[in-house]
Order: sequence, then C-alpha cells, then structure tokens
Amino acid sequence: MVLPPKSIHSKGEDLTATQTTRVKALEVDTFNGKLHVEWDSSASITPMGQLPFFIEFLKLGHRFKPWVDDCPLVYTSHNAPTKTDVLGSLLLS
Repeated sequence: MVLPPKSIHSKGEDLTATQTTRVKALEVDTFNGKLHVEWDSSASITPMGQLPFFIEFLKLGHRFKPWVDDCPLVYTSHNAPTKTDVLGSLLLS
C-alpha cells in the first residue's frame, strides 16, 4: 500500500472566520452629509449600486465644485434650476 505524500503547503485560511465577520455599515461622506451604506450579500442588485462611493470620490477629490464654478451656464428665470442641479443630472445620466 502506497500512501500519498504529505503536503508541503498549508491548507489556507479558515472560511468560517470570514463568514462570521460582517461590516455593519460604512460611512460615506456626501454633499448632503454622512450616508450609511450596508451590504446585503443575499441581494443580486442594489438600488444605488456604487453611486455613494462615486459621490464621495467627487467630494473628497474636489472634482465637482470646481467644475460647477467654471461652467459658463447661466439661467435668468426665477423658476430655473441651479447650475449644480443641472450639471449633477448631466453627470449622473
């Protein structure tokens, strides 16, 4: 009877340890304040996807406000939306 050789490599990490650790909520800094993002591993899609993280990137990277300030868009009507609303809709569409 021939026995298989002993494995030189370790078996790897224990999967039960990673399954029990869960992040409850992540804080994301947006233009409207802090947003708490929670992960649902059983859901196939999420309503906002990665959008809160993209908004945090725009805010913390100082990408959005200078773009809005440099835009030559001007509305004269009292019912007109703000430049931030128009450019934000354009960026997210």
